Amino acid sequence: MRLLAALAVALGAAGVVLLGNPALAEAWLLAALFWLHLGAGALGVLALGHLLREDWLRPVRPPLEAAARSLPLLALMLAPVLLAPQLLYPWAGPETLEGPPAALLQPWAFGLRGLACLAIWVALGWALTWPGLGKSARRGISALTLALLLPTATLATYDLVLSRDTAWYASLQGFSLFVQGLAVGLSAAILAARKHPDAEALPGLERALLMLGLAMLWLFFTQYITVWMADLPEEADWYLRRLDRAGAAQMWIALPALLAAIALAAPPDHGRWRMVTVCWLLLVQSGAHLWWVVRPDAPLGRPAIWLDVMVFVGLGLAFLTYAGMERRRVFRA
Repeated sequence: MRLLAALAVALGAAGVVLLGNPALAEAWLLAALFWLHLGAGALGVLALGHLLREDWLRPVRPPLEAAARSLPLLALMLAPVLLAPQLLYPWAGPETLEGPPAALLQPWAFGLRGLACLAIWVALGWALTWPGLGKSARRGISALTLALLLPTATLATYDLVLSRDTAWYASLQGFSLFVQGLAVGLSAAILAARKHPDAEALPGLERALLMLGLAMLWLFFTQYITVWMADLPEEADWYLRRLDRAGAAQMWIALPALLAAIALAAPPDHGRWRMVTVCWLLLVQSGAHLWWVVRPDAPLGRPAIWLDVMVFVGLGLAFLTYAGMERRRVFRA
């Protein structure tokens, strides 16, 4: 089954590259970023739990490890982005890029950086989940994981997301999306856990969800207020492009979902329904916010909604199948 899931993704990735369809490539980019967000976020949460020796890690550790060990498949999902950047990034087209980004944003350099980041994540995911690893060694690998994951995630965010507009750069954007990935990974792991966390793990999970929600709200607001106070045309234009009809609709999904998740997560002693609701709200917020950040800068047009849904579901099924097999394999080991 894992081989079939990988083969399905490989065939789909090859189809995106060979067809050269910009709409299909756009749909693929958004879906791949969401599921990669989940996998890398799960790896970060797993490292944090081991490093801090938190009790909340115990009930969600199996799905977190399964997601972390599925990073090879998620790396395969990004193949069309690395192989055919001209379909997704204006700087990879026929027009010559000028200014400081010109040396950085070359297709070959973009591909090498992407491969390096993905290789590091895959290696860390396998090392951190290696069966029979001692507690001391696991904590050491966890510290190394966090030390490497944050800078590589920030670099990957610039390449895959922010570089679509070479005139705009936000230093907090990479870190805020990294924190959002942690929330996505933890929320998905809670939903995938076989039973509701017990009394020992529940308070830690409650605090973790609330902390991540508040951190995202603060980071997003700080970026916006900084741009508003600076009043620079390039930075203002980035936000104005996201205030059209479609962009405003996505923000009216993302912001209320985040605020509702924080409000529900704030009171202690979560019942199962409340924790499940908080997790779903954070997942919806992440998907809508990722769309809001990525899609308005599409250089060659936007795909139809049915294509977005079809690609998202297809990649999601492949990832869930692969992660499910990894979970059963680790459990047997």
